Amino acid sequence: MQVREVMSKEVIAVRRSMKLGELLGIFKDFHIFPLVPVVEDDSRLIGVVSFRNILDVFQSSHPDVLKLVPFLDEEEQNIFKMDISEDIGDLVVVQDIMDQEYIYIREDTSLEEVYKLMDVHLKEELPVVDRLGRLVGRVGIFDIIKFLFNQKGVMN
Repeated sequence: MQVREVMSKEVIAVRRSMKLGELLGIFKDFHIFPLVPVVEDDSRLIGVVSFRNILDVFQSSHPDVLKLVPFLDEEEQNIFKMDISEDIGDLVVVQDIMDQEYIYIREDTSLEEVYKLMDVHLKEELPVVDRLGRLVGRVGIFDIIKFLFNQKGVMN
């Protein structure tokens, strides 16, 4: 069984120029923030945004060199005590926060291979692309579980 047979083709994707405020507005009614694909005008996948990327906006910046010092404990930030500018929703765009190194799968990948990738990389959902790198869907761990239960006759 290949991913194209169980993936969801309904995917909310965004452009790199979208402002943070717009991005948050799209997902304001969601209970969790999904993995959001970032695409070019030709639907080619160029990145992803996760809730971690958004939380990073609220973290105060530390010089990267401090992260390399092994005995220096990085103090955990409390987002409730952060001084957040009202303009941040207009100043930060998806390009600023998206991951440009990400895991994706092709639509002809086997479900077993997808499951292994998700397990190894601790992912619950992955974007799906065609052979040209265009976003065509998404597949989640529950899609695979539903397929397996369907196969065994547990679900209708």
